[in-house]
Amino acid sequence: METERLIKRARKLGYEYLDTYKGCAQTTLLAVADALGMDVDDELFKAILGFSGETGGCGGICGATAAIGLRYGLKKEDFERDPGSRFKIYDVVKRVKDRFDEAYGGYLCKDIQMKLFGRTFESTNPKDQKAFEELDLFKDFSKVTENAAGWTVEAILEADRSI
Repeated sequence: METERLIKRARKLGYEYLDTYKGCAQTTLLAVADALGMDVDDELFKAILGFSGETGGCGGICGATAAIGLRYGLKKEDFERDPGSRFKIYDVVKRVKDRFDEAYGGYLCKDIQMKLFGRTFESTNPKDQKAFEELDLFKDFSKVTENAAGWTVEAILEADRSI
């Protein structure tokens, strides 16, 4: 089935891309976009980079939200004409957020870190950066981006069917 193939591809890319892109937001965005054949231009890639740091929200949900916006977002003039059409995006984002809540007890980076590691790490703290690298925790975050990408593609494909 095509749906299962696309979800599986997104999950695979979500796992693999973290090694290259180093941040959950850009990894999730690119995995979803590549699985679904959506173009991520340099401006969007630049804009998403900061969401993998100290924003508080998991970069995976931030990348998922960006991918959903890329799929269903509105140009300014379209938004001004029909601001109510933004609710479709909110519904799809909520589907992904609910999956984070179920799996990790929340969608904040600290929630996920506590669930996975029993503690949190600050990306701007040199001691935490070193501990994170020494413990080789990227492999654990690869599972998070794998899940985020798969859940996002699944939510997008479900929304596509309901149009």
